[in-house]
Amino acid sequence: MDGAGMGTLQDSRQSLELNGETVDFLLRRSRRRRTLALRVGETGEVVVNAPHFVALGDIHRFLHSHRLWLGRQRCAARARFFAWVEGAAMPWLGSTLTLSLLPGGGCSRVQAEEGRLLCAAPPDGVPAVITRWYQRQARELLTQRLGQHASRIGRPVPPLRLSDARTRWGSLSARGVVSLNWRLVKADWREIDYVICHELAHFRQRDHSPAFWREVATLFPAWETARRELRDNTWRYFQF
Repeated sequence: MDGAGMGTLQDSRQSLELNGETVDFLLRRSRRRRTLALRVGETGEVVVNAPHFVALGDIHRFLHSHRLWLGRQRCAARARFFAWVEGAAMPWLGSTLTLSLLPGGGCSRVQAEEGRLLCAAPPDGVPAVITRWYQRQARELLTQRLGQHASRIGRPVPPLRLSDARTRWGSLSARGVVSLNWRLVKADWREIDYVICHELAHFRQRDHSPAFWREVATLFPAWETARRELRDNTWRYFQF
């Protein structure tokens, strides 16, 4: 039967930049519908149901107003599909480590060795044990990198707080504490350096004005490429 006769119009694929990444969504318009509705499927697919008369700009604003909820739902969907199994690819400093599960007798432990991430833990404890390992590495590596960039520009090394935020890579508090997401150690050094320099630039420019981005460019000239790469890879880094 013709779709117009049922009140529905042809679906279309759209995209919008939200939460620091490009979000693809399926737009379904209907002559019968009178309100906007948003749904995230089991695999993370975003679907917007909209009346036929609503402008695309209004749909974009609707998505933007729900960006935090949408980010949480997409991350949760992706996490459900991450399999903590032998041979899983574990993002690490822009590359991957192959997960190797060892018998879990005795103390749980994790070690990176020759392209593998060795994990000895009970099956139900693997995610927590590996997450703690990532966080320990993040504390060491991000502290070193923050210190290097601060010293390079003649600024005292600011205090560092590890963040577990689901939608932000970094922030700078009013007291001068830099927060960096521990998941950054899954990214490559260009992406890590961009986030660190982004936060250091906030010491001079607290907003995101053109002056701020000029400051970022001074600290890290390749920031645009690094930011684009980080946005493209965000979904992988936030799988766990």
